[in-house]
Amino acid sequence: MRLRISACGGVFAVDGQVVWDDYLDHRQVVLGTDTDEVLRWFIRWRDRDSVPERHRAVVEALLANDVLVAEGSQRDAQEQAVLHAWGSWGPVARAYHYSTRTTRGTRFPTPDEPTEPLSAFPDTERIPLPSAEQAQWQHRDLLDVLHLRRDHREFGGGPVPLTALGALLQVSAVNSTELYPAIRDVEGVKPGVYHYDSRRHELALVGDAVSDAELVAACGDQPWVTGAGLAVFYTSVVRDQDSPRAYRMLQLDAGHTNQTLSLAATALGLRTTFTAAIRDELVEELIGCDPATELAIGCAIVGTA
Repeated sequence: MRLRISACGGVFAVDGQVVWDDYLDHRQVVLGTDTDEVLRWFIRWRDRDSVPERHRAVVEALLANDVLVAEGSQRDAQEQAVLHAWGSWGPVARAYHYSTRTTRGTRFPTPDEPTEPLSAFPDTERIPLPSAEQAQWQHRDLLDVLHLRRDHREFGGGPVPLTALGALLQVSAVNSTELYPAIRDVEGVKPGVYHYDSRRHELALVGDAVSDAELVAACGDQPWVTGAGLAVFYTSVVRDQDSPRAYRMLQLDAGHTNQTLSLAATALGLRTTFTAAIRDELVEELIGCDPATELAIGCAIVGTA
C-alpha cells in the first residue's frame, strides 16, 4: 500500500500546538513532535512500510485521521475529484470553499440581534444628508426599475445631486456592510473619502480627495471609473462570528447591498456598475481601515446619466 500526505488539509500553529486542519471533513488533529519526519517522507507516494519501525505507530495514527491517504482509497478518490475540479483555482480557494461548507451535522446558533454599524467617527467633519423622501425619484414602479437596470461605464458630466446621494445611501445601508463614498463630484460636498453613518444619516470625513490615478489604481487599472461622481467602497467588519460560514455571509451581504444600491440608482436616474476588481491594500489605505478587522469587498461606481 502506498501513502502520501493529504492534498486537502494544512498545518497551522494554534495555541502553542501544531494542528493539521482537514477541511474536507472539518477535523483538526494535533501533530506531535514525531510527525515531522513522517510527513516529509510521504510528501509523494511511498510504500507504507518504507519508514523505520519506530515510526509505524505514527503512520497508523496519521492514516486513521486522513492526514496520510492510501492510494486507491475512498478518501484518495474524493481528493482526486476535488483537485480535478479546483486545480486551476489554487489550494487557498478550495480550502476556503470547503472550510466554509456546511454539512448535515452543522449546528446553527439562534439568530443574534441585528449587526451594529461601525462607530460614528465623532472627531471629524460631518455632513447631514437629505432624506430619501426629498430625492427626485424618476422611476417608482419596481418592474420598470428592474427592466431599466443596467451596468454603465460611461457617465454624464454633471454632479450627482446631494438629494440623490442621501437617498442612495439611506436605502442601501440595511445589511452588515459598511459604505465609504469617495466623493469626487457631488453637489454641495467637497471631494474626499467619507464613511456613511447609517444611524444618523450623515457622512463623516475620513480621507482626502482621491485623484484619478489613485482611483484607477485602487479599482484595478480601470480608467473609466474616473468619469463618475463617486465611488462607494464596501467593507465588512470581522466580528465574533460563530463559524467560518460567516465569511461567506459577509460577502453575500455586500452583494445584497450593492443590488439595492444599483436599483435605487436606476430609480433616481443615475448610472452605476459594481466592480470587485479592486486592490484591497490600496482601498484600505484610501478609507483608513484595518485589514485585520475590516475587509475590503468591492466598489460601486456611481455617476449621472
